[in-house]
Amino acid sequence: MEQESCRNIRREKNPWQDDGSSIAVFYEFVSKNVSMPSDLGELIAYVLLLVITWYTLLFALRFLLSLVKPVLVVLVALFLFRFVRSFELEDLIDFVFTILGLVLNLVGSIVAKFMEFILRIFN
Repeated sequence: MEQESCRNIRREKNPWQDDGSSIAVFYEFVSKNVSMPSDLGELIAYVLLLVITWYTLLFALRFLLSLVKPVLVVLVALFLFRFVRSFELEDLIDFVFTILGLVLNLVGSIVAKFMEFILRIFN
């Protein structure tokens, strides 16, 4: 007896029946209240889509980098420790001075090119 009364209550509580008109009501609402897109509106929509996609890709790449970066740091540290251990002190000093010489030559050439550019502007 109790089960039958529960079934009747459930039937009475659910008076909404989907007759398939919800899509038609939504379409009617949109067509009456939302203006049709213009060329400028489409351009704005595409720009917004591009910006959202760009930021999503950047976020995903930064997230992946944050996962990979600690592993890379450990690998570089292991490589450097093994590299330093394999050389003697004199070889390491020569290696460091060679690297510093190359870096200073590069910086000097960049400054020279920049000064040439500045001189061309003033002439």
